[in-house]
Amino acid sequence: MFDDLPAWQAMLDRYQELFSDMLPGSCIGILPRSGTGLMPGKHLAGLSNAEFRLPDGKMLAWEISAEGSGMRADFRACRKFDEARADLLLVPDDAAFEEIRRNLGSDPLSTIKKMIRCGNILFFVMKTRHQLQDAGYEDFLDTLGLAFLGACR
Repeated sequence: MFDDLPAWQAMLDRYQELFSDMLPGSCIGILPRSGTGLMPGKHLAGLSNAEFRLPDGKMLAWEISAEGSGMRADFRACRKFDEARADLLLVPDDAAFEEIRRNLGSDPLSTIKKMIRCGNILFFVMKTRHQLQDAGYEDFLDTLGLAFLGACR
């Protein structure tokens, strides 16, 4: 599902301004739902030791590089939920994943936003609101149409 890493990187390069406030090490993970067993409405506490059946045991990771060269797409080993080590986790179903891949050359973030709202992408926040704010996620979350700091700032 992640076979075209250069296409993912080209997409991230187009959106570098969106990620410019994020701290090095900030990471967004993407896991195909079909290999995780994650389902809408399920509590995450029971998944910490659950084994994933991911292709090649890999997660697609968008991570801000330590060298300051922006958001980079790469693979990360991930056989259990705890191994994801991501601040945010996107878990698209197969149809959503295909739709995102079809739109990598145009506007995949609008597709992601739509698919989150439709329930085709499960969205997990792995850090507190304050940790995400300190790490610079506000613009990214606003782009996805997700309430971040609320109406009163």
